[in-house]
Amino acid sequence: MKGIVALTVIIVTSLWAWVLRVRMRRRVRRTLGKDVENEVELTSISTWLKVEDEEERRSGGKLH
Repeated sequence: MKGIVALTVIIVTSLWAWVLRVRMRRRVRRTLGKDVENEVELTSISTWLKVEDEEERRSGGKLH
């Protein structure tokens, strides 16, 4: 029984992580107009600072 629960948790967590990764890539592509080349760039703080700055600029300087 514990094995089934553990396997279920692993599957759900893996799917959630995959969906989050796809959403993050789409957000970078939509905001910066470029594809993320690798996982390092996707998780880089400088990439996300650029995304935040661009989104703020587009919204007229209003913070989300």
